[in-house]
Amino acid sequence: MRWWILAGVQATLGRIPGGMQAYALLQQRYGELARLESSSRFDTAEQFVDFARQWCGELGDLRCVEIGTGWVPALPLAMLSAGVRVDSFDVSRLCRPLLFRRTHAELTRRADRIAAAAGISESSVAARLEKISSAPHLAAACHRLGGSYRAPFNTSRLPYADGEADLVVSNLVLQCIPRNVLPAVLRETYRVLRPGGFAIHRMRLSDEYAVHDARRNHLEYLTYQRPQWNRWFNNPLKHQNRLRASQFESLFAGCGFLSRWENRVVDESSLPVLGNLPLSDEFRDLDVRDLATINFDVVLQKPMRSSARNHLAPSPVHDSASEP
Repeated sequence: MRWWILAGVQATLGRIPGGMQAYALLQQRYGELARLESSSRFDTAEQFVDFARQWCGELGDLRCVEIGTGWVPALPLAMLSAGVRVDSFDVSRLCRPLLFRRTHAELTRRADRIAAAAGISESSVAARLEKISSAPHLAAACHRLGGSYRAPFNTSRLPYADGEADLVVSNLVLQCIPRNVLPAVLRETYRVLRPGGFAIHRMRLSDEYAVHDARRNHLEYLTYQRPQWNRWFNNPLKHQNRLRASQFESLFAGCGFLSRWENRVVDESSLPVLGNLPLSDEFRDLDVRDLATINFDVVLQKPMRSSARNHLAPSPVHDSASEP
């Protein structure tokens, strides 16, 4: 499908009564939700569990905040099954009971992998998943395991005192938050983290409209001026802020976060294409490899009090290459 047809359909559905429900049905029949069980979100959820253990230690004592639950709650349910207390927040209630049940079934099949990532017994993971097997929906399941699912919710004002959370996570969410909202959301995650707490974020930095259109490079969306892009292509169903990795880094640092680990996937095949694109003014002065970074994963830390900042090791950066 041509990318502009997909953009037009989403923009129309995003602005009419019942459009969200219609979009959900289309996704379940033809989109990612039709192939939910083979989604990479389950592998990613296991990676988040593994990262949480690597950076935070024992998972059973962790209090975690997820920003952006989405349609498929693989991440919060995997973390809950590993013993983490997870509160998941979203600006829209996207996870339907059927999607919860399908996600739960797939995680049950992967209990051994979740256990390996968490460093705990498979029986303990299986027991937690069995405890929520009869839950009617995601909110009830989260409650049974000591967490919560709250949507719709304003994620720039979280219901915590300062420093209550040990960990903040998001998967493919930050690139979807409007630029005028994102700083407030990041500042709020910084506020609720305890000193020394971590934030783990995974971002996709390419045009999601171009995924199914082989004739369009997934970085051509950087040619539109911001008012054009916001007017014609951003809508209630799909928002892409188009920020590049360096711009995210500046936002993180501006909130006070320290970068402890980064992984960038650079699309080498797009480097020659970028040289010939009439880029929007806001991107023209950025490094070409920064522009061609299509996936960006980070582990951030809220500094310890006093002079602990000076004792932290510099963050390693992993720059990977990728071909579409």
